[in-house]
Amino acid sequence: MKRVFSIALAVAAMILPRFGQSTDPFEEKLSPERQINQALNRLTFGPRPGDVEEVRHIGLAKWIQQQLHPDQIAENPVLEERLTPLKSLRMPISEAVSKYSPDQNMGMMMLMEPPFAVINKLPQSVRFKIMNGTAEERTAALDAMDPELRSKVLAGLPDNVAEHTPKYKDEAEKARKALQDERRAQIRKRNPQLPDLLPADEMADARSGEKDRVMAVIQKLDPDKRTDVVALLPPKSQAFFPEYRREAQVRRTPRLAASHDLKEARMYRAVYSNRQLEEVLVDYWTNHFNVDSTKNVGMAQNLGHVLIGSYERDAIRPHVLGHFRDLLLATARHPAMLYYLDNWESMAPESFNVGPFAPRRGIVNGVPNSIIPNGLLRLAHGLNENYGREIMELHTLGVKGGYTQADVIAVARCFTGWTVRNPENPEFVFAPFMHDFGEKTVLGHRIPADGGEEDGLKAIDILAHHPSTAKFISLGLARHFVADHPPEALVDRMTQTFMKTDGDLRAVMETMFRSPEFFSEGAWEARVKSPLEMAASTIRAMGAEMTDAWSTVQRISDMGQALYAKAEPTGYPDVAETWLGATAVIARMNFGAAVASGELPGVSVDTSRWQGMDHRSIAKALLGHDASQQTLDAIATGLEGRNPSPAVVASLVLGSPDFERR
Repeated sequence: MKRVFSIALAVAAMILPRFGQSTDPFEEKLSPERQINQALNRLTFGPRPGDVEEVRHIGLAKWIQQQLHPDQIAENPVLEERLTPLKSLRMPISEAVSKYSPDQNMGMMMLMEPPFAVINKLPQSVRFKIMNGTAEERTAALDAMDPELRSKVLAGLPDNVAEHTPKYKDEAEKARKALQDERRAQIRKRNPQLPDLLPADEMADARSGEKDRVMAVIQKLDPDKRTDVVALLPPKSQAFFPEYRREAQVRRTPRLAASHDLKEARMYRAVYSNRQLEEVLVDYWTNHFNVDSTKNVGMAQNLGHVLIGSYERDAIRPHVLGHFRDLLLATARHPAMLYYLDNWESMAPESFNVGPFAPRRGIVNGVPNSIIPNGLLRLAHGLNENYGREIMELHTLGVKGGYTQADVIAVARCFTGWTVRNPENPEFVFAPFMHDFGEKTVLGHRIPADGGEEDGLKAIDILAHHPSTAKFISLGLARHFVADHPPEALVDRMTQTFMKTDGDLRAVMETMFRSPEFFSEGAWEARVKSPLEMAASTIRAMGAEMTDAWSTVQRISDMGQALYAKAEPTGYPDVAETWLGATAVIARMNFGAAVASGELPGVSVDTSRWQGMDHRSIAKALLGHDASQQTLDAIATGLEGRNPSPAVVASLVLGSPDFERR
């Protein structure tokens, strides 16, 4: 184990960006061939076999323009096929909440009435004697009961009460044991184990992991039973039946089903989409406007799992190559963000006491009271600054963007009343009686009193058009697509484009992609892949087929990137050091080895095309360019005296610093 960790640390050191060149590497131009590789490694989730030749044939500049206009690119039919079973991706929010929210499925968890509930239903005088009376009073009350009721009451008696009821002490113990046995039987019936469903010989076949044997067992069963059996199989066998695995997830944990669909879709899109730049940008902006789908929020407990798919589909995806102001507004109004940063319950502290805006039954300032989420009047205690702070610090201006605490409060006041209709139908709505109608000043801009919802729109405009926002957004994009520490001159040019084009993100991207810095030695392999990028690029480079994405999603989490579940609003830091702990590097190396050897459930590979090729040629096929001498020497040393299969060589290449960088 110590040797493995030392190897991982050595790899991490080699992966880190390289500094110390005597001349400015951002002034050194890449060769035409390397420019193609650079574009493929930054605008896509990594080249597939044949991609370098395709870009060379189309022409690099034209190919980049195509990626900047994804609506002009025909989508991969394989992707459509993979996404079709993921039904929640296409559901309106209200339908998804109805199908997957925990409230709709709470009955599934209630197997039988809690034993103490029986005591609570007794007449008050009888209940008092049972719980607080003398032993004689308790015994007399129990004597007077029907035997069936008495048994249920005894099962719910606390130990210290039963202990002081000598006549019924033993019977109480037997009643509790009988109740426990009944519960176990119900649980086992509802959640059967494999021995309950299959005879011993078929159980062995089902657990074998051999596709033919497993499929023969499953095909004999009726559809309902197939789902129960597949749910209990090892991951490798589950991957043969993704449709039954998903159905089993819905039955066991319905509230997670929608977010599971989205995680699988993220992988399928990263691997198969022809609109690669769009998918890279969806990943980037989803992280920039981070929402943790696992956060519990009051009455909306666990709704994040259900809302996150709509958040990406409706708030992020349509705007990644549009105007930044539209993207900012779409995220601000989406219920996933409203819940995550608590703005849904933010209201002016004195709003209930302001005459014309005080709440009353029926219509309030033209808006029905029914829009108020159940319990909102109880939950909302006043102004919540969370969103007001994060929209400036993380979404627009940046931490050094020139705002003050007074600006935080003013922006938070602007967004009071931006809430959701109710947990069952959590669409955005403006609630006037929650709003602060006073005058506000945001970053020196006066917002007059009585503006209502317009206050929030004005705050959005002020922030979206601020020079600090132009600089902060340009820096983030340059960091992601060029280098952890991008040249200031490039960031300045991107900032100018942002300001001149009213925040046109496509124009900002064009400025970056046309820059000499983007195609420079300073940008070459200057970025380290995130776990998602690592996984997708591995599968793409191997030319592998992915028929079930769930095991890959779990491996990405093992590498340190739980999808849609980063608790902090910062999202995952977009720099190399984020991903290079020793344990994470080992997980990355193991992932590459699993894919290359065909051991990753749901992913199949064919390495026969490399049969007879040396390690140098296999490395070039996987990287899209010649491997560094450092990597070639390390692989040669590792293979010395051996006659390895192409899969072994591929696993070494996939674990190399050359492949870990992009």
